[in-house]
Amino acid sequence: MDRTDKVRAFFRDNPSTLILLSGGVDSAVLALLASEGAPGKIKALTFRTPLVKGDEIEMAEAIAGMLEIDLHIEDIDVSSDPQVSANPGDRCYFCRKALHREATRYARTAGLTGIADGVQADEIDEHRPGVRAAAEDGILHPLAEAGLTKSEIRELARNAGLPNSERPAAPCLATRFPPWVKISRDWIDRIAKGEEFLAGEGFENSRIRLFPPGLASIEIEEREMPRFWEIRERVFETLHEIGFPVVSLDIEGLKRGKMERFLEVE
Repeated sequence: MDRTDKVRAFFRDNPSTLILLSGGVDSAVLALLASEGAPGKIKALTFRTPLVKGDEIEMAEAIAGMLEIDLHIEDIDVSSDPQVSANPGDRCYFCRKALHREATRYARTAGLTGIADGVQADEIDEHRPGVRAAAEDGILHPLAEAGLTKSEIRELARNAGLPNSERPAAPCLATRFPPWVKISRDWIDRIAKGEEFLAGEGFENSRIRLFPPGLASIEIEEREMPRFWEIRERVFETLHEIGFPVVSLDIEGLKRGKMERFLEVE
């Protein structure tokens, strides 16, 4: 039995499992394999929060429609949780605990007996407070348990024609704040608008990191920096209008987990 068959077999044996479906490729492939393995129609849950961009919700809906999955969208403002908005180093732990509580409540009302997410094998050994929360709350990781890695998941998505097969990772907007910088709806909205503008300019894989009291530090792919420089005045003017008094370009470029480096600062 190969790795994908292990995931299909899991859902064949556990058809009453709720899938946590985001707009990302990992949970999309989880939903794909579940739809191929479960004997009946599966159910999925997507959370709509201020920390998730609207196009992520649209992608989750598109995946559910393509796979003929019964999708429920739940509105929850995790940013109002003081343990999340305070933005400690293990913020993801508190955020996931809140989401898992809602998922457990929904699963119970829907008559489902288990909950599975899209965590994959590459993530298990990383420092991920959210994975710790999942372990405490009994959330299952069929992809990781089968040993499926990110590269394998991308290939499965391509072969299946999933619309997010080449979509870059889209971590939640809380990752734009350095640890212990308070997360507020006002700045979340400004960051989302700024990144939407950058995407419209062709910088689809970009981040705006906020540094108090209002500096927007832009991260883009290194190869795109020459083109960025050509429109720098338009970028500053637009972000200034959105509400960032100072705008800068991070010369290191886009790097995953950059805000976590501040945890090393005494």
